[in-house]
Amino acid sequence: MPTEISGRNYDVSPKIRDLITSKLSKVEERLFDDVIDVRVVLDVQKYRNICEIIIVGKDHDVKAVQESEDSMQDAINAAIDHVKRQAQKNRNKIRDHRNGGRAKGAGKTTIDEWAVQVFEPGRFREEADQSRRRIIKTSNLPIRPMSIEHAALLLDDSKNEFIVFRDLDTDKVSVIYKRKDSNLGLISPEF
Repeated sequence: MPTEISGRNYDVSPKIRDLITSKLSKVEERLFDDVIDVRVVLDVQKYRNICEIIIVGKDHDVKAVQESEDSMQDAINAAIDHVKRQAQKNRNKIRDHRNGGRAKGAGKTTIDEWAVQVFEPGRFREEADQSRRRIIKTSNLPIRPMSIEHAALLLDDSKNEFIVFRDLDTDKVSVIYKRKDSNLGLISPEF
């Protein structure tokens, strides 16, 4: 894939162009299945040398912006190292997702639904002890994966006081609820 290299306040020399092309071609071969577009922008602002690399791939995109006060070559090397780490991390996520999460969390079980069991009040308490609270309703709650922002929007439109969901960022079951001061609260348990 041809690499688009441009400079802002910087004249891109053939030596720098060859350095970028050779290093990025190695990264593309090892960490990307199908590269759609590669853009590199080299920028000089006062004493800062900035290298921005954007790789758009079929499965994932990677962007890195690094700067150096010493030289443009240092900024390029730092940006390429950052691209490598990001691409490797994204590649592992894709591989784990395709394997059904067996690579890291092989022993994990996921909770898809919570059920609350209702018992007869007299079964556990004396008849004289009616002042205690008791469970009077059972509900099965589907736990859907969503972001915290999406859950907050659903809660605003809902008549319920809370929503149970699986947080997309942490993959943990969380509860967002309406507070008495008209704000929202979030409960994220640690398992």
